[in-house]
Amino acid sequence: MSPSDSSSSAAMIEPASPDAIAVAGVILAVCFLATGGIFVKLSPLDPIATGAWRILLALPLVHGWDALERRRAPRAVSRLERRDLAVLWAAGALLGLDLTFWNISFHYTTVANANLLANLVPFVVVPLSVLLYRERIRRSFLAGLALTLCGVILLLSASLRASASSVLGDGLALLTAVFYGLYLLLVSRLRRRFGPGRILYLSSLGCLSTLVPLALLLEQRLVPAGLEDLAPLVGLAVLSHVVGQGMLAQCLRPVPAALSSVLVLMQPVVAAIYAWILFHETLTVRQIVGIAICLVGLYFAKRGQ
Repeated sequence: MSPSDSSSSAAMIEPASPDAIAVAGVILAVCFLATGGIFVKLSPLDPIATGAWRILLALPLVHGWDALERRRAPRAVSRLERRDLAVLWAAGALLGLDLTFWNISFHYTTVANANLLANLVPFVVVPLSVLLYRERIRRSFLAGLALTLCGVILLLSASLRASASSVLGDGLALLTAVFYGLYLLLVSRLRRRFGPGRILYLSSLGCLSTLVPLALLLEQRLVPAGLEDLAPLVGLAVLSHVVGQGMLAQCLRPVPAALSSVLVLMQPVVAAIYAWILFHETLTVRQIVGIAICLVGLYFAKRGQ
């Protein structure tokens, strides 16, 4: 065997670099996150109750994450004050409203539209950060904002042609981005003192305190009748909420920001593929162009954050 053959064989068995593994992890996390809308549509329960079960079933795993986090670095754990608990509860309440509107939107619009419009979070976070924290807006963010608005207008015009219910679903998905952006603004300051496990666990309690009363007041199908009904709820809690979010949090750090922005923005595309396979949802040419414009705009906006 020649030296060139041996070197090529060695290259074939050379282990992947940590960065390559992290990129693969982000792609896999996006695939898990994109299952959220699929499980919501498969759930036999009403949408708000589905959100409540998502948090409830994920709570033991999130609590374990919090306990492990505190055990590994007990000295780094900050003491919770009443003000912190109030902010965490408020963050959880906003997350509950986010899940409420997002879950309902899947029953009125396509999975692709609901995922895409819910990802317009930067256009909530950045302007509020300027007002509250005096942060600066870059030109790339403004360019991304202009592009994304064009894409959203194209998407909404396509929904208007489809039906009035599609417009309602798109509007609810846009509200999702508002509430999730407010949630992130509250959490961002707490993140300097508390670990992600602690924040996710305590805010989940606030989230439940919002979702459960809303479900009891507004809905009827609240409890799964058997294991078959429970399956999509477990999938939503474990695969989308815990595995998807947890894997993304672990893998994003070593991945360059520009690349991670592109990878995370693939979530609506992956969700659209899932919906096409499972529910035979199809997109018009106008919707596809609108989604493409939105993705490009979001990419520039995220780079300008």
